[in-house]
Formats: sequence, C-alpha cells, structure tokens
Amino acid sequence: MLELRDLRRFVALAEERHFGRAAARLGMGQPQLSRALQALERAVGARLAARTSRDVALTEAGACLLEDARRMLAMAEAAPRRACQAGLGESGTLTLAFSGSCAYALLPAAIESFRRARPGIGLVLRQMSAAQQVEALEEGACDLALRRAARVPDGMRGALVFSESFVAALPRRHPLASRRTLSLVDLRDSAFVAFPRQDGTDFHRQLLEVCATAGFEPRIDQEVSPMHALIGLVGAGMGVAVVPESVRQLRFSGVAYRRLASVAATSSIFLVWRPDRLPAPARAFAEHLGVGVQAEGSATQAPPRASESRQAATKRSPATPSAGPGTVVASGSGATPRRRAAASSAKSA
Repeated sequence: MLELRDLRRFVALAEERHFGRAAARLGMGQPQLSRALQALERAVGARLAARTSRDVALTEAGACLLEDARRMLAMAEAAPRRACQAGLGESGTLTLAFSGSCAYALLPAAIESFRRARPGIGLVLRQMSAAQQVEALEEGACDLALRRAARVPDGMRGALVFSESFVAALPRRHPLASRRTLSLVDLRDSAFVAFPRQDGTDFHRQLLEVCATAGFEPRIDQEVSPMHALIGLVGAGMGVAVVPESVRQLRFSGVAYRRLASVAATSSIFLVWRPDRLPAPARAFAEHLGVGVQAEGSATQAPPRASESRQAATKRSPATPSAGPGTVVASGSGATPRRRAAASSAKSA
C-alpha cells in the first residue's frame, strides 16, 4: 500500500531530477531519500529511476507512476476543501422538480441568481406534474419541488415562497377585451377554460372560490393543462380563463390579459421537500428562497442575510405574518395566504 508521503518524495525527486536538491526540498537527508526510493520500487515491483553522472532519469514505469502520483496528491489536497464545500452547500448537485407554471414567475430569476451565488452546485431541472413530483420526492429522484399547491403531501414539509395576483385571459375578440380592467362578475356569462380538477394544482379550486365570492358559478366548457395549452384554447375563442399574472409572458396573438379588480385571492408557489432527505445543495437553495431548513428537516424563516438572494428571485409586498414567505407548512395541511402583491417581474411582463 503506497502512502502519500512516498508519492510526495517520488514527485519531488522526479521534478528536481537530483537526489541532493530533492532531499533539501523535502527537508530530509539524501541517504534517507535513496532508501525511500528503493522501498517504493519494491512496493511497485519495478525500477522507477536511474542515476546518471549528472542527474536522475525516470524509467518508463517511473514516468507512469509520476502521472498517477500527481493526480492522487492533487485529489488528496482538494478532498478536505471539497468535503467542506459539500457540507456548506457550496458544491454537489441539486435536482429540482417544478410545475410548468412556475417557469413564468419564480423559477427563472431564482435559478439565475442561485447560480451566481453558488456556482459550485450543479442543477438538474425537471418539469413534472404534481403527482409526478410527489413520486419523485418519495423515491429520492429529486431533492425539492416547486408547485402551485398549498396542500403538502403526507410525510413532507413545505413553505410558501412566492405569491402573485390573478388576471383574466380573454380572446381578443371578446366583447370585454376592449376594457383595461374587469370585475370578475363581468365574466359570469362567459364560457371558461380551466385546469382539470384532478391535476394536483390549486387552479381549479381557486377558480371556483373566486367566482363564488363574486356571486356566480363559472360555466366551465373546457378543462386542459398545461398552462400554454389552456392559453391556446383561450386564443382559439373557446372561453376565458383566470390565470396568474406572470402568465402574461405567454404572448398569444389571439389573447388579451386584463387586470381583475377586487380579487383578493393570490396564486402561490410552494417549496416542498422530504424532511428525512435534504442534502446540503437543497438546503442552500431553500435558504436562497427565504426558507431556512435545518439538516433534520425542520425549518424556520431564513435570516436577514438571505434577503439579497430573495429579492433577486422575487420582489413582493410585506406578507401577513400568518402565511408569509418562508412559513413552513406541515404535511397533510395547507396554507392559503391572504392578499399579497404580484411579483414585479410579472407586472413588467
């Protein structure tokens, strides 16, 4: 078994090409270095160097060992640093599952700022349905999930990380498309295009709730997902829809987005994880979004030093203390936040 000190001595001799200079570099006597080389050659089973009248020349076996020795010494030197970085969440790989609609709001800015803040962490992004996210988390195929569902799956934890207002999406030829602002009750006689009730997000439930608050039950003619398909049907004149404000970024020629007055409900994005499986890169990303998660899986609101990364990801008005960003949601429960301002990134879309 070769030891690192044997390899260091051999590399010094190979680089100095002289026993005297190598011994001085290593702080040892020349006879001791000579005996160390002989012991190394016995361990390897081949002659590694030959003395000439002026210097030391490596044999073919010695040249081969020199290449491997340098690589092993570099790895040994880097190992403590790499281990420390991994423990601090500065290296490794994060596998993040996300619902498609998150790509219009939180995800792009959060990923861009996280990569700047943690360049040593590799990212694997996977778009999944709500059901696929739960399965991936249970099987360990992903570390975190971003989803538009307030209810946290059994055995998991979640935290609110983003909220935005709803807007109306109308066909451009709709009679109400000429108005800049609508009340939801204005749409009571229109056909609606909605997300399926069983898709795992809160969209269908929230549509029914906001319409009930406005005093009517929506006439849902079409149910479809994902979001771009829904907006496509709106553009085809199949009906109107109530969607998160960030969906304005889906610019279909036949679709008009209009502000909804007096709608207090917001569309929220939750970060979800398994408390018994949260590697350091996942904890680092959670903190980047404003959620301080301890190794054992409990979580607290992130300290103020995370504010810079949170502002880079989203900008929003102060939330109510009962359901603010970073608030942890236990499995089997949900948190429906009160009114919260839409993200500035969505407003500019």
